[in-house]
Amino acid sequence: MLLIKYTNNIKILLTMLCMLSSSDIVPVTAATRSIDQNASTLYYENKPPNKNGEYYFEFQTTNGITTKSGGNQYGSSGVNQYISLEGIPITLTYVADSTGYHPTGDHIPKVPDYVIKALEYIATHAPVEESYSDSRR
Repeated sequence: MLLIKYTNNIKILLTMLCMLSSSDIVPVTAATRSIDQNASTLYYENKPPNKNGEYYFEFQTTNGITTKSGGNQYGSSGVNQYISLEGIPITLTYVADSTGYHPTGDHIPKVPDYVIKALEYIATHAPVEESYSDSRR
């Protein structure tokens, strides 16, 4: 019976994935600027983990990359900033803790609303027994 529950959920998820329209897919474009292979470090600070596991580091380079991160035995957080090959400023912030890795940034694709609603529906409705829903019997 447990297998039927998960089989139904997987079928629903696969159906939703198949429903993605071509407008949800963003084409990859060619790079419009070259990578600066001669970049150098402007600023660098590193405080390695102490006896309590607390650490911190940051650096900045001449090609616009900035990274800052810190943490302890319970997790870490940080930010990475750079300019994409298309010339778009990218900022990625994150928290990593006992609940997982949680990145945020405008460049990260968002889950469509209809997928969120469908997952909420699945979570709040009991699965249907296939023996009761199979019209061939």
